Amino acid sequence: MKNKLLNNKGLTLIELIITIALLGIIISFMFTFFQFNYSTFFRSNRQYNVQTSLNNCARLIEEELRFADAIKIHLNKVDFCETKNYIYLDDSIIKIKTMGNESKSLTVENIIIADKPCFQLDGNLLTFQIKGQSPKNKEEFIIKSTIELLNFKNTANEIEGSIIEYTIKGDD
Repeated sequence: MKNKLLNNKGLTLIELIITIALLGIIISFMFTFFQFNYSTFFRSNRQYNVQTSLNNCARLIEEELRFADAIKIHLNKVDFCETKNYIYLDDSIIKIKTMGNESKSLTVENIIIADKPCFQLDGNLLTFQIKGQSPKNKEEFIIKSTIELLNFKNTANEIEGSIIEYTIKGDD
């Protein structure tokens, strides 16, 4: 009898089924954990890309307008003058048009600008808000910034719009 117990070579069918069931449960928990981490990583990566692009756009607008001498804000589309600079929205991309009709994009293709940017001028403070979306999941992000216009001498009341026309000393 002792010889038969010690001479066990292999697994019984029940032991094999229990082992496979336990492995299946463990692997399904591991798959759920890895799948959650995978989707979280890519969702946060898309969010990072949109926020970084919006921050870069805000920084470029700030660099461009900080030393502006004259700023005029328009509500709707305007006819561009070759002696002025403009910041405007065109096909969900914020663009800057400098003197000489040179135009460049301030946002990248991986985001969609949801609404027209809102520029608000109050004294020598320019506040603007840009709303961007991720193209995949349409999640919206809003960036709001205020710029102190160092060379701007305006005493006008609050002005609001979506297109900026400006000049900088030395551009002419």
